[in-house]
This record gives sequence, structure tokens and C-alpha cells, in this order.
Amino acid sequence: MKLIVDWREQVKRREPEALMFSTWSGKPISPNNIVRRSIVPACEALGITRVTWLTLRRTYSSWAHEKGVPGKVIAQLMGHAKIDTTLNVYTQVVDGSLRRAADTVGSELFTIVHKSENAVELTH
Repeated sequence: MKLIVDWREQVKRREPEALMFSTWSGKPISPNNIVRRSIVPACEALGITRVTWLTLRRTYSSWAHEKGVPGKVIAQLMGHAKIDTTLNVYTQVVDGSLRRAADTVGSELFTIVHKSENAVELTH
């Protein structure tokens, strides 16, 4: 758990607007160095599969989409000029969302059908 403690200590020393991953002088670190120095050791310490930048970007895009963040907003946050890139390359269907979508539409259809059956009974 030393890795997690070290990370928390580094965060405490930063200004609110500082970069999450930066040199001690506040300059950006190379993305490959971030993976090697911070992300891979964190994955190993937690006993999870190593992740890549693509994994992180797909996860962010998929979760944001699942939570209802508009595609245009996600695209802008991810630095994409076109929403198509965000939705077709990075956004994936989150586990359980197909079932929730089917249940949502199904419950609406059941309500509509149920109401129309009652209306027929009342007119006869």
C-alpha cells in the first residue's frame, strides 16, 4: 500500500489547478512516463489487469454516455472534432444497459397497452 500513500501525499502538495500528473516543477509528464511510473504500479498494487490510455478513454466515454452526458460534450472533453469519433470509436455499451433500455421501453409499452385496454372496456 506504499504506492497509494505516496500518491495521496503528492496530491496534498498540489494546487487545485495543478496537473494530476506533472513533474515536481509542475510541467506535464510524457504520457508514456505516466503509464510506466503511475498507472502500471497502481494496477499491480491493486492486483488488476494493466490498463492503457485507450482503456481509460473508452471507459470514460462509455460511462459518461451511460450517465446521460450529451455526446457533443463528451467529444469536446475528449478533444474530438467530431462526435462520430467519440461514439463509434470510444463509446461502448456498458454491461446491463441493453437490459435497462429494453425494460424502460417495455414498461412504457405496457402502460400504453394497459391504458388502451381499459379504455375499450369502459366504452362497451
